[in-house]
Amino acid sequence: MRTAAQRIAKYNARMLSTLLDPTLAAVNAQAVTNYNLYVQDFYPKQVQMRTILDSFSMPTPMIAGFEAFFGELYHVSKVATGDILTAAAAVLVTKWSDTAHLGAGNASVLKAVALGVFGITVP
Repeated sequence: MRTAAQRIAKYNARMLSTLLDPTLAAVNAQAVTNYNLYVQDFYPKQVQMRTILDSFSMPTPMIAGFEAFFGELYHVSKVATGDILTAAAAVLVTKWSDTAHLGAGNASVLKAVALGVFGITVP
């Protein structure tokens, strides 16, 4: 069995290995690429959502709740299509329109965001 000092020395040697550095560099480069692609897709949609909220004269303190709804809807739009996407969007509209800090009267705004940004017609 190795002593604590031997284990520490082996770990330190492994972390300084030149074989590990290219792997970390490759993973880091891929993470940066993925994040850049995500931002290029997400940001324009977020701007569209803000434009819709402005057209409804939405008070600034309420925008955080709509951002949370938007984030969930964005995720659903990436993992579902067709009727499943529409059903999931309807569930999110119901969830967020019942949220106290958004107020029960904002289902129409949530539906407008779903339609205007993602092209989802929520019944």
